[in-house]
Amino acid sequence: MRISCIRIKQFRTLLLSCLLIYLFSVLHSPVAWAEDIKTSSYIIVDMAGTPQKQKIFVYNRGRLETEILQDNSMIQYTYDANGNLLKRTKGYSVEPYVFSTSAVSYDIYLKNVPESVRGVNFPTWTELYGQDDIEWIAGEKVNPGLWKCTVVLSRHGGMTGIYNTHIYVDGVMVRGVTAQLQNTIKIISPSTAYLADGFYDVNIEGVSRTVREVRFPSWTENNGQDDLENPWIMGEKVNDTTWKIRVPFAKHNFETGNYFTHIYSFDKYGNGTGIGGTTISVKGGTGGSKETDITGVSYDVFIYGLDPKVQRVQFPTWTAYKDQDDIEWIDGVKVGNGVWKATVVYSKHNSELGKYITHIYADGTFAGVWEFTVVNTLKFTYPTVAYLSSGFYDITIDGVPSNVTTVRFPTWTERNGQDDLENPWIEGERLTSTSWRIRIPYYKHNNETGAYNTHIYSYDAYGNSRIIGMLSVEVKN
Repeated sequence: MRISCIRIKQFRTLLLSCLLIYLFSVLHSPVAWAEDIKTSSYIIVDMAGTPQKQKIFVYNRGRLETEILQDNSMIQYTYDANGNLLKRTKGYSVEPYVFSTSAVSYDIYLKNVPESVRGVNFPTWTELYGQDDIEWIAGEKVNPGLWKCTVVLSRHGGMTGIYNTHIYVDGVMVRGVTAQLQNTIKIISPSTAYLADGFYDVNIEGVSRTVREVRFPSWTENNGQDDLENPWIMGEKVNDTTWKIRVPFAKHNFETGNYFTHIYSFDKYGNGTGIGGTTISVKGGTGGSKETDITGVSYDVFIYGLDPKVQRVQFPTWTAYKDQDDIEWIDGVKVGNGVWKATVVYSKHNSELGKYITHIYADGTFAGVWEFTVVNTLKFTYPTVAYLSSGFYDITIDGVPSNVTTVRFPTWTERNGQDDLENPWIEGERLTSTSWRIRIPYYKHNNETGAYNTHIYSYDAYGNSRIIGMLSVEVKN
C-alpha cells in the first residue's frame, strides 16, 4: 500500500516563515549538542536484511570515490582538479541515526538490490504534522546492487525532530528507516566590538562533519547591504565541527552601529541552508597599543567613529614627566571613513620613557583621550671578542617594535677612522616581527684586527629614525 500525501501549502508557508524568523532572532540560545550522542554521516541498510560481506567500491569518472566497508563505515576520497588525492574521510552509519540540522542533507543507501530491479524510491517526510511535506525521492543506482538517495532538509522546512523514510523497490516497500534531526549549533561572538580592535571573530561550533563549506555573509545596518561582500566570505575550518570567520572593519568603511553576520552551510552537492547568525554592536573611540618600545621611533594614535563631515582633528600630546613642557599639537591625517591618525615622534618629546598623554579635538571639540607607555626593552647579542679565522661575527637585537620597517648597522674599524664605512649603511635582516640581525664579514674591512664599531639606527614607515645602540667588538688573529 502506497503512502498517502497530505498537502497543506498555506500552513507550510506560514511555518517556514516562522522558522526563518526564529532562526535569525533566537540564535544565541541554540539547543545544546549532547556530547555522548553518536552521530551518523549517512544511513546504509540492506534490502534482504543480510549484511554485505565484502567491500563495495564506488567509482566516478574512473576514480575511486567511495569505499563501503563490512561494518557499513564509509571512506570517501577527495581529489584536486588534476586528479591528485587530497584526503580520505571516514564516516559512520550508526543507529539510532542522528544528524545535525547544519548537515544540509544526508544520504540513504540501499544494498543487496537485485540487478533486475528497475527503480527504487525513498518517500520521506517529517513526523510533525504527518505527511504534509512528503517527498518521493527517486533513487540513483551508484553501483551494482547499490542505490542511493539524498534527503535535502530545506525541502522539509529544515525541521528538527523525526524524519521517516520508506523504501520501495519496483513499487514494493522493503524497508523503513527513521532519522533524528537535532539543532547542534553554538555561535560564539562578542556582543560589542570596537573599531580600534580592527576586526571581530565569529565562531560556530557543532557543525556537521559532512558539511563541505560554511559561508558568513556580513554587512552593516547603515545603508543596508551596500557593503556585503560577494561572493560571501568563506569560513576557516578550525576542526571537524568548528568554523570561524574574521570580519575586518576596513571592508565595512569603519562604520559604527550594528554589524550582521549570517551563517550558511553547504553540503558536497552544493545544497545550502541558513544555520545561524549574530549581531554585533560596533563602537568608535580611541585606539593604539598600550605599551610600545622607544626603538620604534614613533607611535600612531587613532580615533574612530567621527562624523565624516569633520574637517580637522588635532592630537595634542605630551609626556607625564614635567607635565606639558613638551606639548606638541599634532594635526591628524584622515585615513578612513571617520578614522583619523596622528604620529607621535619620540624625539620631539626628548625621547623620554614613561607615560605619553594624547587628547583629541575634532573641529575644536574634545573627542577623546589616549594614554600609552614607552619602554626600553632592547636586548643585544654579540661577541665582545671575535677572531679573523671565523670570517665574520653576528649582531642580533630583540625587542624591536613591529612598526619598525628598517634597521641599519653602520660599521667601521678603529684603524684609519671611517675609511671602511660602507655606504649606504648596511641594512639588517629581519628574523621575526621583533628581532633583527646583521653579519659583519672581515673582508669588507680589509681583514683588520682591533676594535670594530657598530652604531644601530631604527626607522619607521615615515622615514623618521633614531639611534638605538652603539657597540664595539675586539677582533683578533
